[in-house]
Amino acid sequence: MKIRVFDLGNNYITLTSALHPKGIAIVNKVMSIFVDKGYSNLNPIDDILQACNTMKVDCNHVVAFITAAKNYSFLSEDYGKIFISAGIDESGENAGIGTINIAVFLNRSLSINGLLDLVRTITEAKSGALSDLNLKLTGTVSDAVAVGGLIGEGNVDFVGPGTKIGRRIAKDVRNTVKLLLSI
Repeated sequence: MKIRVFDLGNNYITLTSALHPKGIAIVNKVMSIFVDKGYSNLNPIDDILQACNTMKVDCNHVVAFITAAKNYSFLSEDYGKIFISAGIDESGENAGIGTINIAVFLNRSLSINGLLDLVRTITEAKSGALSDLNLKLTGTVSDAVAVGGLIGEGNVDFVGPGTKIGRRIAKDVRNTVKLLLSI
């Protein structure tokens, strides 16, 4: 296993479908655990806790992804941070075999509606990237997302592709997914 930890530089209220944490939490790091394609563990949380221990990070404030994808990117933009890991092998009916993990953390506070809108924005961008690559998929069977905003007042409700920031995020996610799947 290879483990990479990315410091977000701030605490973010985060909504995630990743293995850890579940649901909504306050995080300040993203951890990606890169495993072999044959990886199988009935309790992957054990591997996440071990990885936190190995990397000496507080697992209570980490979004953790496990992936067999080899390609990844961590971008720091003026609006926030983006982590993406991506790899696809065989394809199924609507979902490929592999994983595309995407995490976007904005340097502004978001309402729950804003967090959900950001999930929609990055999911649409990922699906658009797959379409651009002529893959008849909407994602893979094990994709996960994490979205976050700074803790504070003045919550933003909308970050969809109809907004200036949403368009930038969608473009960055779409282009990065395409790049990672083309390597």
